[in-house]
Amino acid sequence: MLRAALLGAVACGAISLAGVATAHATPVSGTYNITVWQGYNPNPGSSTDPSQLANTSNTIFNNSNDKIANLTYTGPLNLYQGSGANNGYGNIQSFLQYGGTLSSVTFFNGATTLNTKMSSSGFNLTTVFEIQGYLSQPIYAGSINSDDGSSLYTDNLTKLVAGQANPQTATNPYSYSLPTGAFQILYVEANGAPAQLTMDATKVPEPGSLALLGTGLLGLGLISTRRRRKA
Repeated sequence: MLRAALLGAVACGAISLAGVATAHATPVSGTYNITVWQGYNPNPGSSTDPSQLANTSNTIFNNSNDKIANLTYTGPLNLYQGSGANNGYGNIQSFLQYGGTLSSVTFFNGATTLNTKMSSSGFNLTTVFEIQGYLSQPIYAGSINSDDGSSLYTDNLTKLVAGQANPQTATNPYSYSLPTGAFQILYVEANGAPAQLTMDATKVPEPGSLALLGTGLLGLGLISTRRRRKA
């Protein structure tokens, strides 16, 4: 009878691991590595110029001379800058500090501060952010809301999960799901403030699933011990 009860606990653990918890959208929190590039559109006014693309083909992102900083960000991926910020140009430091804290900032190519303009109207001055994170559990459903464009990747920026090809002049959310492991977001801020990047999770594994699985594994251990004693 004890054996049957313990095997039942194992079965419950395995089944509940596949269960999910659905909740209101919650920003994905953690510690992220962020690299920042900044440059100018060679064709001002063109939102389709390669310097404006929200993907790995972006020419600013691919120009090592345009890299200005690398830093660690801790907090929720809930970054925002209002339309009137810094006379419409926005501010890189204020944008990044909206939802969390910054540390370990390293500058490149003569840059000395993040307290600087982020973009200008007319698709000219443009800032590109690469955000690297790691999930300790999968996200079965979520959404990314960005103004301007963004794209979500895995496998070190080689596998596109979801995103927008070009910058948008208004927020344009898109859905995603991610397995456990590393992910990357490329976010492009162009055409002046506002600026926004929010990564939400709406469906993740049930909090009790792993605990139930642990109970099941404990049961297997007890069964094994009892068998050895009988032998």
